[in-house]
Amino acid sequence: MYGYNSLNFLSIMGSNLFLICLNWLNVVLGVMRILSSSDTSQNVRPKKRWWLLGAIVLMGAVFIQMPALWLLNQFAPNSPYIQQVSGNVWRGSAVVQLAAPSSAALNSPLLAAVAWRWRPSALLLGKMAADIELTSGQTRLQGQVKRGLTQWQLDDLSGKVDKQSLATLVDWQLPDTAIQVNGLSATLKEGVGFQKVTGQLTWVGGELGYPSGGKVYSILLPPLRADLSQESRNGAEVVHANVVDNNRKRLADLYLDNQGMLDVNLTQRLLENMPTYKGSAPADTAVISVRQPLFKGLGNAANGNASTGASHSSTSISPMPSRTPSLGAN
Repeated sequence: MYGYNSLNFLSIMGSNLFLICLNWLNVVLGVMRILSSSDTSQNVRPKKRWWLLGAIVLMGAVFIQMPALWLLNQFAPNSPYIQQVSGNVWRGSAVVQLAAPSSAALNSPLLAAVAWRWRPSALLLGKMAADIELTSGQTRLQGQVKRGLTQWQLDDLSGKVDKQSLATLVDWQLPDTAIQVNGLSATLKEGVGFQKVTGQLTWVGGELGYPSGGKVYSILLPPLRADLSQESRNGAEVVHANVVDNNRKRLADLYLDNQGMLDVNLTQRLLENMPTYKGSAPADTAVISVRQPLFKGLGNAANGNASTGASHSSTSISPMPSRTPSLGAN
């Protein structure tokens, strides 16, 4: 296998790089001739910096034509999350496993085809950047990804996430509607957390079935909008999703930290859409709070802490709780 890969790499590089080097050498030598002819009266050779510039341009041209599969084998060999890599540094694609299934009943991981196109202009700012397109079933997302010395940056991610993609992540009975992603931007800085978070998520809602303790609790969700921002919470910079209805009435608050842990606070107003819910509290009160990994396999805790306010007593539940306080189902 390694011998075949080596021969395959050599054959690709041998044919492509020869033509690239030849073309760029002609360009560089042409520039040198022009400079030499303009300086013959003064008997001055081209300055060394022009030779250095030509060498840098040549090496850059060689780098962007290197096969992406060969680079992956050098930096992430035998990665189980990246498959079917094709193309080169400038433009290519791959199949990526984004998350494991959320339960044993969902035995298929969430896979997505990711295509990229390099943005060389970002080098002027000291960053590597690429336009990306992510596709999984009916899910379509487009945006830009940038990498600096100490941070990752996501710019203007827009598109939709369909029901099938969501069903791979959560073992719920979901309405047949997609989540719209509008202009999502965020920076993840090492040792700090999230910064410069903007964007919006919208969902037309519908009937959702939430399995818990061998039962399924139904809730009719109204149209939702989540406004995204950065917030300081427990000494960390996190993503805050302020979930409201069409009348801008508060329904829930979600907080995502850089460890992949999600804190969910549900208000009395949202739970009143559940027919079996029997609690009573002011509409804006967060009556149920849950902490859990965003995706299965992320986060440091297998179980999260949950608390209830108003007339509810405190309790402890898992990310998929074995019981739900004061839902009133028999």
